[in-house]
Amino acid sequence: MSHAIRALIAIVITVASLPIMTATGAATGLELTCTPPSSASLTFAPPLTNTPQPVTNSVSRQYGPCVAPNHPGLTAGSSTASALYPAGTCERLLGSNPLTITITWNTGQTSTLSGNNLSNIIGGALVSTSTGTVTAGVFAGGTFVHNVVYLGQDLLLCNLGLGAVSSLYGLITLQIIAP
Repeated sequence: MSHAIRALIAIVITVASLPIMTATGAATGLELTCTPPSSASLTFAPPLTNTPQPVTNSVSRQYGPCVAPNHPGLTAGSSTASALYPAGTCERLLGSNPLTITITWNTGQTSTLSGNNLSNIIGGALVSTSTGTVTAGVFAGGTFVHNVVYLGQDLLLCNLGLGAVSSLYGLITLQIIAP
């Protein structure tokens, strides 16, 4: 196993082990936990560079294994999305932006997660953390923390003007907390 993969796994495990806290600081009950090998694949067409250009960003997420104590048959899920960015760059991946994810679970149920995403480069990896509320479907009214850790070496080079990024692959940890 390469050093980069070991580092990625260590970051994901660290993020996944952080306790979920409410605004008052009290830990709450988890409704759902999905851990690696849950994953996200991003593709960019054309590949991202540090020069602004129209770019289509497509994402495919696979969730599982998932544990939902009140929904024991719910064990996996998936979501896909695509968007056109008129001035896409590698730097555009960093920072904060609104995010909506609709997950279709293996039970046929769905959950719509709406919130904010913050992405930074940490230790050579692109770490994307989204928080917000489950606005529809199973777990509606709950809050969520959705973390993805992508290997970011191509992104680092791209931001320096030394390459392009056609795709990124990352590991997901998702937690949904009871309202």
